[in-house]
Amino acid sequence: MYQIYTADQYLWEGLNLDGKTVLEGGTSWGNTTRRIAEKVKEHQWKTKLISVDIDDSHFDEIKEKLSESFDALDLRKGDLSKLDFIEDNSIDAIICNYTLSSVNQFPLRAVTVLKEFHRALKPGGQLVIMEEIPLWAVEHRDYPYWSQRLRVIKSISILKAMAHFNEIHPNDLEETLKTLNYQEVQYQEFKEAIDSSLATKFLDKRKQTLLKGYNDIDNDHLTKGFVEMTEKLVKELEQEKSFSAPAYIMKASK
Repeated sequence: MYQIYTADQYLWEGLNLDGKTVLEGGTSWGNTTRRIAEKVKEHQWKTKLISVDIDDSHFDEIKEKLSESFDALDLRKGDLSKLDFIEDNSIDAIICNYTLSSVNQFPLRAVTVLKEFHRALKPGGQLVIMEEIPLWAVEHRDYPYWSQRLRVIKSISILKAMAHFNEIHPNDLEETLKTLNYQEVQYQEFKEAIDSSLATKFLDKRKQTLLKGYNDIDNDHLTKGFVEMTEKLVKELEQEKSFSAPAYIMKASK
């Protein structure tokens, strides 16, 4: 979902995609898709990329942007917890950028996805996961914009009885991967930069969710308060190119 800046070196360390079939878990706006395409072009790798997302609304835009530089791209609409079109032991590497927290909107769904990833990977295949650290595990004053944004988004989601992103602590993810028989599990934490323009898009989307449709909150003061909080934060973020977020990259193999 997000651009990877400070952690880029660690992300690609030991990851050679030449002659490989790669699965991207969660296409979203195509940021990671484009980064993989750039890396393939830079190293002149022969790489096939299958990128999967439950929402295909950005597929046409991604195809248009990558059509000339990277043609070995297969964009698939699908559920990561049920990859019926991916054969067992057929994928060399899986890259999953800020997607597990989205999948984990539905409790334990992330475990099913990780099990599917394990099934799809070839023996020795690599899994690379990028995620943000949960709000409760971080000193909020170190990440003021990140913290405010997430709290507003999650609060609106709860008020509207919507599922919301659930970030997974790296210690918990590490133990889950080991339980699912992944090998060589390791991770590093980073202070990552998040593109403010992308962040404000999702923030404004949650505001529209609050305003549209039936007012099931039945409290105009509460609705108005969250709208004001959201608009104030959007204006502040629009003045920033990026803001810091606590993140980690976890690597494992089958």
